[in-house]
Amino acid sequence: MGAATKIFITLVAGAATMVLMLSIYYLLITSFGENLDAPKYLDVTIRLQNECSIIDDAFIAEAPEQRQTRKFHNGVAKMRLPEAAKVKLSVSPLFPDFVYDGVPETVTPEMLLIADCSVSPRLKSIFGAMRDRFGE
Repeated sequence: MGAATKIFITLVAGAATMVLMLSIYYLLITSFGENLDAPKYLDVTIRLQNECSIIDDAFIAEAPEQRQTRKFHNGVAKMRLPEAAKVKLSVSPLFPDFVYDGVPETVTPEMLLIADCSVSPRLKSIFGAMRDRFGE
């Protein structure tokens, strides 16, 4: 085999290697880049419907995963949260003797959180799921 043939084979192998490496790079970087997109945030307006016999100030809106809480002012709390975040109704630290544990709900731009002290929100959620499941 001559020197020219060896050079030609080396150039073809090098070009094929470059094409393969660029293809892999393109596939990895585009899928990796899609995952790097900043999460979309929503401006969330949360309204409180208080059906308990305690004042509205006893409740706060809480986004546990983001470690954010907001007080309700005139029955409204506003938060800026990722679109996949969850919000629940919680008790204000100003009312340590009051117990209430709301069910987390995925955020939407406009939300209504209902404080119903007659039945635990968790039990209500379980009963609702059972009703949906068994069709009663």
